[in-house]
Amino acid sequence: MQNIYSNFCKGVLLHLVIRETLEIYSEDIREVTISLVKFITMSLGLQDTQISESFREGLYEIRMNCYPPCPEPERVLGIVPHADNSGITLLLDCADFPGLQFLKDKKWVNVEPIEGAIVANIGQIIEVMSNGIYKAPEHRAVVNKLKGRFSIVTFCYPSPHMAIGPSDKLIGEGNAAIFKKLTHAEYFSKFFNRDLDELFIDSLRV
Repeated sequence: MQNIYSNFCKGVLLHLVIRETLEIYSEDIREVTISLVKFITMSLGLQDTQISESFREGLYEIRMNCYPPCPEPERVLGIVPHADNSGITLLLDCADFPGLQFLKDKKWVNVEPIEGAIVANIGQIIEVMSNGIYKAPEHRAVVNKLKGRFSIVTFCYPSPHMAIGPSDKLIGEGNAAIFKKLTHAEYFSKFFNRDLDELFIDSLRV
């Protein structure tokens, strides 16, 4: 009975430590995301901070992935090719070998992990808001024959009160909107009810 009680207390303590660590990590990631989006909007010539500040109140989803060693890595994928529906995706790679690949010029290119670095990936919300100037790249995860890989991925979304569409300052004067303007709810309704034979980003085009 004493062992059961002791193990229970250790489990509760571990849970509290993990919870506190995740809360701190989430808030730090939120500030990183706001800064990244601020630089993106500045590069587009947008001076107001409405888009970047919308990520202060947005949803942040953290996913922890484990890819065990695979004896036949050429026959499987860790995650199938896709583009993220988020605004920004931040990846903390805990491996010392490449497991993330991006499609560039119709070829899969490895992303070499750098210790202590976070990979920032543009999501389709930013592609829409930038009117296609920034692209949400197709990417995938692959497995390794000898080593397991761990990663922590954070999907960062703007406030649910933020409309998802091209910024008004990026359209007009010869620059036509190439994406529709949707409410947050409409965007995700389209995503969850999408035709799997069609690229999601194409369903958002005008």
